[in-house]
Amino acid sequence: MLKRILAVAIAVVLVMSMAVVAVSAADTDSASAGAEVSNSAGADTSNSGTGAGKLIYFDASKWNNYSLIYCHIWERGGDAFYSWQSKAEGCTKDKSNPNLWAYDLSKLDASTTVSGGLQSGKDYCIIFSANTGVQTFDQTFGTACIGDTARVTGKMIENAVDSEKEAYESVWKTNSAKYGPHLALSSTGKLIGSVLCPNERGEEVIGDWLPNYCNHDITYGIDVVKCLKDALLKFNVKDIEGIYAYILSKETPPSADDQKKILGQLQDAYKLAYPNEKGVEIDPERAKTRIPEIQRNPGAPISGGPSGSGSTNSSGSGSDGQADTLFIILGAVMVLAAGTMIFARKKREE
Repeated sequence: MLKRILAVAIAVVLVMSMAVVAVSAADTDSASAGAEVSNSAGADTSNSGTGAGKLIYFDASKWNNYSLIYCHIWERGGDAFYSWQSKAEGCTKDKSNPNLWAYDLSKLDASTTVSGGLQSGKDYCIIFSANTGVQTFDQTFGTACIGDTARVTGKMIENAVDSEKEAYESVWKTNSAKYGPHLALSSTGKLIGSVLCPNERGEEVIGDWLPNYCNHDITYGIDVVKCLKDALLKFNVKDIEGIYAYILSKETPPSADDQKKILGQLQDAYKLAYPNEKGVEIDPERAKTRIPEIQRNPGAPISGGPSGSGSTNSSGSGSDGQADTLFIILGAVMVLAAGTMIFARKKREE
C-alpha cells in the first residue's frame, strides 16, 4: 500500500514539473512567434547582415516624396546612440511594401556614445524621420517594442524644443497601451504627449524642464510659474524639494542665480497648485543631502512614494502573471513532496 501511495505522489510531482516546463516553454514560444509575425510583415527580412529578432518597423504610408527613412534612438535624459540621420540610423525598405521600413537594433551595439546596445529595464525615446525633413514626435520605446510597428496617426504635436515646428504623432501597433507619444513639457511650458517612460516620474519631467526654461519668463514672456503649477497638478507632485534636489543632482547643475530663481518658482507654483495646504519652503541644504540617494536610485520615486499622473501615465513594463504562476506551481510541488515524505515516515514508524 505504501509503495502505491509513493508511486502516485511521484507521478503527480512529475506531472506538475512538466507543467512548469510547459508554461516556461509557452512563454518563450509566444515571444518568438511575435517576432516571426512582425518579421513577416517587416522590411527586407533576409537575416544576412541583420540581427535576427531585433527589428522594429515604421509605416511611412502617410508621408510622400521621400526616399530614405531614419531611426533616431536615445536614452531618456541621456545621449543618442548616433547623430541625427547618420548612416547608422538608416532603415531598410520592405521588398513587398514600399511604405514599410525596418530598423535593425543590433546596429546600436556598435555605438560609441551609449554602451551596451539596447538594454532591458532602461527607458528610451525614438523618432522616425525622412530625408524630406518630416519627423515623428518623441515616442517612448523599450525592448518590449522589438518586432512592433510604429505608425503615424495624422495628428500633429508641438515640437518639444522648437515651438515654431510640429511633428507627427506616432503610436505603436501592439504596445500602444504602454508606450507612445512622450508626455513632456514643451519649450513654451505646454504639457504635450500622453505617455511617460516605464521608469520615469513626474518629478523628473519637471526637473528636466525647469533648468532650461526658468528664464523664459523674461526672454519670451512665458508664465513659468503657471506652467509649473499645471505640471504639479498633472503629475500629482507635492515634493518640490525633491524636484530641486533632482535638479542639483545633474552633472551640470544650474548657476547660483538660476538656483535661487528656481527655488522661488517652485515654491510659488506649489502655492498656486495646492492653496489649501501648508506652505512649503525648500531648504537648500536639506535638499543637498538627498542628492546621493537620487543618484543611487535613478528612476525611483523622488518623494519615496507614487507620484504618477494616474490614468494619463499608461506606461510601465508590467507583469503578465506567468512568473507568478510558475512560482505557485513550484511551491505546490515542494509542499506535496514534503507531505509525501512525512506520510511515508509515519508509515514506517507504525
